[in-house]
Amino acid sequence: MITFRCPHCGSEMEVDESFAGRPARCPTCGTNLKVPAEGQSPAATTPGAPPPGAARVTVGGESVEVVPPLETMVIVSTICVGLSMAVFLAAGLTKFVTPPWAVGGLLGALLALLGIIVAVPAYHSVRRSKGRKRGRSHALIAMAAGTTLFLVFVVIAMVGFAKDIWLRPTCEENLKHIYTALRQHARDHGGTFPDSLETLVGEGYLESDHWLTCPAHKMPVGQNTYILTPDINIRARHPDGQPFWPPDTMIVSDGRPTAHRDGRVRVLLLSGEVTFIPTDDWYSYRKAQTERWRRTLDEIQRLQPDTDAKEDSP
Repeated sequence: MITFRCPHCGSEMEVDESFAGRPARCPTCGTNLKVPAEGQSPAATTPGAPPPGAARVTVGGESVEVVPPLETMVIVSTICVGLSMAVFLAAGLTKFVTPPWAVGGLLGALLALLGIIVAVPAYHSVRRSKGRKRGRSHALIAMAAGTTLFLVFVVIAMVGFAKDIWLRPTCEENLKHIYTALRQHARDHGGTFPDSLETLVGEGYLESDHWLTCPAHKMPVGQNTYILTPDINIRARHPDGQPFWPPDTMIVSDGRPTAHRDGRVRVLLLSGEVTFIPTDDWYSYRKAQTERWRRTLDEIQRLQPDTDAKEDSP
């Protein structure tokens, strides 16, 4: 077999040795060729063959070279593949989607796939044009780059979604982490808890606002779904030294009672314990906690007149 390349477009061809020295036509660009003998270079039989990417035509008796237009679908394919990386980075660096890198990978993969889908007919269109269109190498590059990016982005998206589903902290783990941050805040601020849980993030007691999002709420990571009971100071004491706030005081509760499928509301107590309240009992439990919270604040104000006790309900 004789293997050679077209001197016009560079396409590789393979023919039987019996065709050596015979005229032939390149199936890619249509250039007339002479099949070389083994070890020789092919020669174009068309006099003054134009350089790659151009065609020679006669206008007014003068021979001129005309560069064929670039296939439109090749341009579209290249743009799609290029945009896939930009979209992946844009979505992966923002917090408005959940989880960012997984969504970025999904969007990037879809754009890369679109680039591949457009590049395939673009490549065949260039081949069938017999030199009237160019962009064969561009289409091949778009297909190769698109396939690579598609596979990479799909893996990133799968890992991101799997991490969000299987490795995301549970509501109980979130509450335990919040409890540790609240105790550290109280230690540094005379025993008082912050005005809001977001303060724990702002002051560095929580390393990330991801801990404030209960996974059962199906909300963007970083959005607070918990309710903090206000005006609690763990150092406030009765004259006999006993703390005003009992260990079973509710300090953090789930913001939506019906979020969990097991029908129970997660409640963080002052003791650090996470207790589970059935949804049917939640409203009576919360009412009892609120009434006791008000009585405790009234008692603190009566025994410690200088204490600024607010009358906000948890």
